[in-house]
Amino acid sequence: MLVTLAVLLLMMSLVVKIFQAATGSLSAAQGYQELDNSLRQLDATIRSDLNGVTASMTPPNDPKNNKGYFEYGENEFADLQGEDSDDYIRFTAKAPAGRPFTGRMWVPPLLPNALSLMTLPNQVQNYEATQPITVTSEYAEIIYFLRNGNLYRRVILVSPERQAVIANSISVTGTNNPWIYKDPNTQAVTNLTFAPTGLNSIPVSWQSMNDLSAHPAPRGVPTTNSVILNTLSDLTNRENRFAYQRFADDFTDVAGTPGSGPDGLAEDLNGDNVPDYYPSLYPGVFGAAAPLIFEAAFTGNVPSSRGLMAFPFVYPGAYSRPQFLNNFDAGWIHSPEPIVVDANNNPYQYDLAPLPYLQNLNHNPIQGGDNLPDPSSGGGGLQTWWGFPTWREMLSPFWTDPTWQVNTNQSQPFGLAYQPANVAVGSPVQFLPDMTSNYRNTAQPYNDGLPDNAAPNPNGFFPFTGGGVPPALWSQSWEDDLILTGVRSFDVKAYDNALAGYADLGWGDDLRLYQPYSSLPGAVIPAAAPGLSGTPSLTIWPPVNPAVNPLGQSFNTLAQTFAHEGRMPPLVADMRLDAAYPNPTYNVSNGTFTAQYPAFPAYSSNIGDNNASVVRLRRVWDSWSTEYSNAPATGVNPSTSANALFPAGPPYSPPIFPSYPPPYPAPLRAIQIQIRVTDPTNQRIKTLTIRQDFTDKL
Repeated sequence: MLVTLAVLLLMMSLVVKIFQAATGSLSAAQGYQELDNSLRQLDATIRSDLNGVTASMTPPNDPKNNKGYFEYGENEFADLQGEDSDDYIRFTAKAPAGRPFTGRMWVPPLLPNALSLMTLPNQVQNYEATQPITVTSEYAEIIYFLRNGNLYRRVILVSPERQAVIANSISVTGTNNPWIYKDPNTQAVTNLTFAPTGLNSIPVSWQSMNDLSAHPAPRGVPTTNSVILNTLSDLTNRENRFAYQRFADDFTDVAGTPGSGPDGLAEDLNGDNVPDYYPSLYPGVFGAAAPLIFEAAFTGNVPSSRGLMAFPFVYPGAYSRPQFLNNFDAGWIHSPEPIVVDANNNPYQYDLAPLPYLQNLNHNPIQGGDNLPDPSSGGGGLQTWWGFPTWREMLSPFWTDPTWQVNTNQSQPFGLAYQPANVAVGSPVQFLPDMTSNYRNTAQPYNDGLPDNAAPNPNGFFPFTGGGVPPALWSQSWEDDLILTGVRSFDVKAYDNALAGYADLGWGDDLRLYQPYSSLPGAVIPAAAPGLSGTPSLTIWPPVNPAVNPLGQSFNTLAQTFAHEGRMPPLVADMRLDAAYPNPTYNVSNGTFTAQYPAFPAYSSNIGDNNASVVRLRRVWDSWSTEYSNAPATGVNPSTSANALFPAGPPYSPPIFPSYPPPYPAPLRAIQIQIRVTDPTNQRIKTLTIRQDFTDKL
């Protein structure tokens, strides 16, 4: 009897274990199946978006062609594990036939003409509490970026035909972003707030309730039409795209009286028929160290607010940890940590020891068993790339773009405000705020937290309440644009003919690619030229050595490859020329140019600027705009008298504004996107590879 009972218990135990194993296997299989389904859906979405790209992939694009834009940002190179967390792509796309893009739009209230809002308080309250409606568009701005394991896809509709029916808005203060109702009977203007019932009628920003691509009016006083919906033509210019600094050219009245305010006309204080402000002007361009502008209106009248300048339009909140360099001239890009350490905690700085720096770079550290060193800074192993504002963050009424007009406040909207580049890492006013525990509600790897508006972080939009409790709006909202979680890597690479393959932008500075070849006789090391120093136009790739380059084919790294940094504004050593009036010899004593510009014998058309406070674009391919590469050359002024600035008299020369070539003049023939995703149990990793050919768009 006892033997029978023991055998029965043993059999029951075996059945339970078999059942548990089968259940566990089934759960795992279901998890893997769900992951496969998510990847298939993501693959279809990205391919559909990329198939609809509208821009020409041979820069620059002319806004008159109404083709929108394409932009790819690299930031730091991928690490030795092939992982990359700070790449992004953003572009305008046309939706597939019958599958338009969808988004929100807040429609003004419809009241009888004979009635006024002032006499209908209850009705006003009802209108304020309504939800935005769903609208569609054939075109959209699309942004893909990764933050802490979360892949976001922002879709912002390009729908300029809705200009007449949008709920116009104006920023009165940083915390009050009302929409404007103009009574059709009395013409009285009333401020109402965006307060959706789905968020318990809490006031939110205009952009959060209007998934419409827009920019603030560049001139004139704020009116009920201060928000301008973008066309594809508008979006060719970077200053009109989402989350970039804004441009304005109207700050005084027609007489140029200081403090008089805008008059709706572009400034031309010296009467030379050229606007005094131009999109390719940037903070610091008027300094003595960078005498690039020969516009008389700026002589002795330098604007007091550097924040009103926008070029090269970098979202300042994107970079949570800048790469540390001894010389700030080269500009900043994001890095997982400013100074990388190896397994023995030896520090390596990029400009002093590039090879060990890159060998120990770790984009996505894991909590145990990583074969790359864990970062010693930047939040103790946390991912540190912030990317772009999400829909949830933009709910905050602190997000005042695109309702904040630069010309009336002479400063950029909150969240887009310019910060100097040459400030110490960790400074409360540094251009790139740390993404440390101050930037999160809980410092947990691979998990988004609440941005804190308290110092030292100047770019958060949701201030904590007492005791560190998140505000109600944050707690009651959701991640509307989150497309996939558990993502370890979002790596974008460009096809480069010089390599006959895909590589990161600026690959000439990646010593890991060609270190085995650098000691061969006759080898030309690209990093010595296209990167932090040297003359990129004189560099060739591959090295002129039969063992390395048997076909003998060479490429100009500046004009034909993506090997260089693509800095904008460039350094003097980058040898970038004025795109509209280049001097191909780089020689200031060239006879032709000396004769053409007798008053400026030192003019070489080199548009470099070594000012360390300039915020530069680095490792960003952009379809660019002819408005940057073909700035106004000379003005027409009836005066024939000479002056100190123009001893030869008008017409003014050299060009009034420099014309900046694209960061990468080479066409973008194709890109590769690799997305590495973990399953919910963190036991398996799957990689999705997408390659998109753009040869039909060159």
